[in-house]
Amino acid sequence: MATVQTPITLTSTQYFETAYEKLQKENSTLNKFALPKIEKVCINVGVGKLFDNKQKQQIVDYLTNLTGQKPKLITTLKSISGFKVRSGDVVGAILTLRGKKMQDFLFNLIYISLPRTRDFRGIKPSSFDSNYSCYSLGIPASSIFPAIGFDADINFGIQINITFKHSGKANFGFLNHLSFPFSKITTK
Repeated sequence: MATVQTPITLTSTQYFETAYEKLQKENSTLNKFALPKIEKVCINVGVGKLFDNKQKQQIVDYLTNLTGQKPKLITTLKSISGFKVRSGDVVGAILTLRGKKMQDFLFNLIYISLPRTRDFRGIKPSSFDSNYSCYSLGIPASSIFPAIGFDADINFGIQINITFKHSGKANFGFLNHLSFPFSKITTK
């Protein structure tokens, strides 16, 4: 009689721990405190084009459901008539994830959401800043997150910034060990 094996489920904490173990084996000279570590993940959404407060509230609700925390609304300080912006208008929403919420968000982004993108060929490895301390990722359509659903009337872009504790090229290797789907660089 054959035994039925249950599929192995990987939690976001185990996912980060295995990446740290692989990186520690690769760089045996580093102690565990010198290994790259993600400090925070910042999520930004611009809502300046939307003039309807109902649509802005839908974006806030979407981000709250996606991340588990309410975003901070960014308002203008000055009126600029050329951009049709009045003082006090909401032009963006921003939130910062740390700890368990950050790990869960990155786990869902890498394994569930990014592969759902239409014609997905990977993310650019060149989106690091000059000293490899921050990685920026832009998502043009918010509908790639299946856990939230598609009930929003509007589709908006999301900017994700991953900030590391220390700078250096080891941060790129850490994201590789986290299975970030980087595109292959082709040279002509």
